[in-house]
Amino acid sequence: MKSQDPNKEHLQSIINLYTERRLQQALSESSQMLEKFPNSVILYNIAGASNAALMQFDAAIESYKQALRIKPDYADAYYNMGVALNDKGDPEAAIESYKQALRIQPNYVKAYNNMGVALNDKGDPEAAIESYKKALRIKPDYADAYNNMGVALNDKGDPEAAIESCKQALRIKPDYADAYYNMGVALNDKGDPEAAIESYKQALRIQPNYVKAYNNMGVALNDKGDPEAAIESCKQALRIKPDYADAYNNMGVALNDKGDPEAAIESYKQALRIKPDYAEGHSNLGAALQLLNQTEQAVASYEKAISLKKDFNTAISGLGKVLLKKGEHSEGLDKLRQGEGSILFNIKSGLSIK
Repeated sequence: MKSQDPNKEHLQSIINLYTERRLQQALSESSQMLEKFPNSVILYNIAGASNAALMQFDAAIESYKQALRIKPDYADAYYNMGVALNDKGDPEAAIESYKQALRIQPNYVKAYNNMGVALNDKGDPEAAIESYKKALRIKPDYADAYNNMGVALNDKGDPEAAIESCKQALRIKPDYADAYYNMGVALNDKGDPEAAIESYKQALRIQPNYVKAYNNMGVALNDKGDPEAAIESCKQALRIKPDYADAYNNMGVALNDKGDPEAAIESYKQALRIKPDYAEGHSNLGAALQLLNQTEQAVASYEKAISLKKDFNTAISGLGKVLLKKGEHSEGLDKLRQGEGSILFNIKSGLSIK
């Protein structure tokens, strides 16, 4: 009887191509071998993983589905399909795929961990935390689950618990750059930018090109009252990733706080060239334009921000203040009330630190 899979040596050679990130070659080899071995679920799994790594998510999902048509109880295919679905931006479908993997393999610890990621991406940190706890019951030294639970705890509004969860991840894995990064986010959210800066520096000692750490360190430095250092940190992020819209936005905030709204406007505009639907960038641009009394442009920026993000209270309040300045008192006061009564410009509200 003919084997459903290539011999072990050939399979291993294709797996090596994938692990070495020679993805197109891995995809080509697996596709060619599927012509000879059309019922090889392993080959479909490798093809799916290669497509997913190339961000060809629909092709990846189809490969996993084909594997499951051949072998309906293939837990790894459901798990990998969940990863691809979440990366594609469909956390609900990802959660269902992880659940299928867990029905087949109830102690599939990575499925609980990744289901937690999808639940948090869906906006349900409470359920995410429960999923991480299930992973940790199976594998108590699972650093990734502690790290990810820290993210969910912070998203839930509990930075203290988030910090402790990240610390637990670091006790297990001391060189875990992501845990230092996420602890920095929670420390800054807790109101301790100095400790956040130290945490980001630790992440950068481990991973020197950690672009998000430079960006978020810029946020913390600005919150600490050092816009000059914040600008330099954002510039470092942009040296690594020149198309990083968040870094341009955050540099704009620091430039504005430094007293240079003209330079801030240019930085916001650069963020918006990269990411035209960036609501926070439009709102921050509106605030800087208002400082220069460019009221019509400020109104247009705030209106654009609100069109992109309907309940964006900072932009609504900012628009209200501009309208009051223009003498449109009734509409201006109405916008201020919609913006929860805030009449202060919170131009830091657009800082992206996740």
